[in-house]
Amino acid sequence: MTTTKSRLVSIPKSDLDSLEATIETLENEYVMGQLERSGQDILKGKVRTMREFLEEL
Repeated sequence: MTTTKSRLVSIPKSDLDSLEATIETLENEYVMGQLERSGQDILKGKVRTMREFLEEL
């Protein structure tokens, strides 16, 4: 049987904030769905250059 020892870890507040934001994003089904669809669009070649995008504005 393996026992687990608790350890205290110290990290900068900015790193903790970043980790919390990452977890929040990963838990957000809407955002994760948008990221998945964006990734699929990139694989399908559905992309525009920045110049093309700006011309549409």
